[in-house]
Amino acid sequence: MTYNRVFFPVCLMVSVTAFSQYSLKQCIDKAQENNSVIKLAEQSLETREKLLQSNKNNYLPKVDLLAGYNYIGEPLRVNLQQVKDGIVEGTANQSVYAANSVFQQITGQPLTQQIQDVIYQTSKDIIGAVYPNYNPAIAKQSYFLAGVAVRQPIYLGGKLKASQQLSQQQVESGKANLQTSKDLTAYNIALQYIQIMYLNSMIAKQQESVSSLDKNEKYAGNLMTAEIIPPYQKNWADIAKKQAGTNLKNLNLEKQNALLMLKDLMGISLDEPLEITEKLNENTVLPPFSESGNNADLKLLRSKKTEAETGLNITKSLSKPNIFAIGNVQFFRKDLPLITPPWLVGVEMQWTLFDPERKSRNLASESLVKEADLLIEQKQKAVNLAAKIAENKLLSLKEQSETLDASRQQTYTTTEMVRKRMENSLSSVKDVNDALQLQYEAEKLYYTSVVAYQTALATYFYINGNPENITNYIP
Repeated sequence: MTYNRVFFPVCLMVSVTAFSQYSLKQCIDKAQENNSVIKLAEQSLETREKLLQSNKNNYLPKVDLLAGYNYIGEPLRVNLQQVKDGIVEGTANQSVYAANSVFQQITGQPLTQQIQDVIYQTSKDIIGAVYPNYNPAIAKQSYFLAGVAVRQPIYLGGKLKASQQLSQQQVESGKANLQTSKDLTAYNIALQYIQIMYLNSMIAKQQESVSSLDKNEKYAGNLMTAEIIPPYQKNWADIAKKQAGTNLKNLNLEKQNALLMLKDLMGISLDEPLEITEKLNENTVLPPFSESGNNADLKLLRSKKTEAETGLNITKSLSKPNIFAIGNVQFFRKDLPLITPPWLVGVEMQWTLFDPERKSRNLASESLVKEADLLIEQKQKAVNLAAKIAENKLLSLKEQSETLDASRQQTYTTTEMVRKRMENSLSSVKDVNDALQLQYEAEKLYYTSVVAYQTALATYFYINGNPENITNYIP
């Protein structure tokens, strides 16, 4: 007695914790954390945010440490041979001029031309004899340099601002893409959850059918034993029961496959326990219809259009000049072949005066903006059409579900009447089997209509950009 009191609560606890029961909202929340498509969109958004942060630093100066070891094929030399004739000629003429000036100051008369020619030729011969016949080196063959270079943008024709705007808009596109991924995932989970609820409802009805057919088989067995009905009527009851049992097994297998697909959408392990016991909500309440202005795909296209407009601004800014402040400090330059100043500052301008591709790039950017406009217009029409079709489907399926509900209710009455007639020997076992089969088919038609309604409802909310609103209509 004591053992039973302990064992029963333990078994109950194990059965409760063996599976994790999820509502539709919990399934959607779980997918927001684990779904691989959403994770990829989040990583893409993070990358864009880091690029935006990087572009915000474009206004800061660029500082480079420049250092290098250079080895030249031969030392730098002064080419004295190239200027030899000029130096010799100039020096000879200078000697003549000096001698003539001195002589004129002493005597008051210039030197004769013959003496000047002798002085000129003598000076030329002496200088030509002592002039080096080689080019002297003025540097080593290798040297090491090191310094710091600074480049500060002053005016870039709006390129930096446009670049930052493009990065900012790419972040917005990343957010829109993430929302699109979340909406699509929520919509797919809702569809899968609705399918599982449909299977739960059909499994419950099939179990009731199996139970009824089992009772009918036993009743037929009693009638056959009493020799009231022939054996073949008992066989009909056996076959109907076996078919119902097979259908029940197939429905359970379908549910297991549906649960596996739901786990994949939720981003959890296929081995993780998961159970959905909710059945179809038979209340077909129409939602308040509204404009489809929050569609995630439309938001993404509008963001892409803004990107294209920013890209056009960048393309136009390429035709404007770039102005930089520059500075350079050489802190290691002792081996330089020439003595240069240790530092310099200045202003540098870069302006592309001719670029044959510029016009084509501008036209391509303008065409991209027009293309985005056409895509937005096309998508808006498609969304409006889909929303209107979804509204009409909801109205149609609601009426259809109500009609099929009345039909299945009638089958309950018919089945009960046929059963009572059989008990009074006014109908056969097969008549009861046929009535039960008709009742099951009516149930199936009704639940198929309900699942179609709830699928249309989930689609309507997805089109309007609010797929999670379906949780207000499904527990």
